[in-house]
Amino acid sequence: MSLDTNENWPGFSPEESLQWARALLRHSPQALPPSYKALAHADISRGVPHAGPDWMRTAEAASTIDFTPVLYHSLFKSLESIDPDSFRWHPKNREITNRACVPGIPFETELWKEWPQLVLKDDFSPGTAAELVLTFADVNYRS
Repeated sequence: MSLDTNENWPGFSPEESLQWARALLRHSPQALPPSYKALAHADISRGVPHAGPDWMRTAEAASTIDFTPVLYHSLFKSLESIDPDSFRWHPKNREITNRACVPGIPFETELWKEWPQLVLKDDFSPGTAAELVLTFADVNYRS
């Protein structure tokens, strides 16, 4: 996070907040009406870092475990190719749905805290790193 902040995204620079807004528009932590997502998209397209519900909190939490907007997007893109039925802790299994809304998937910092290191330092592909995290979660969090 940067000291050069803006009022809608305190703690983030204007460029950082715009990058987070883009990532969170695509991979929202909450279910949102299509009209709201269209408004957010219009703001972001004009260079205005829209702050949707829980977007700031999600960006802050993700940043504390070394996620950037690019890594956040990369994680969720890689999860699209992993079958949710194969992993109990797959985020798709925690999808938030509301009638007439685009579903959202919450970001769980405890689950994903090792993922950036696996990708950036241990040289795993984003998809392989996601499968490793989900495999260990299934082993460690059985109930």
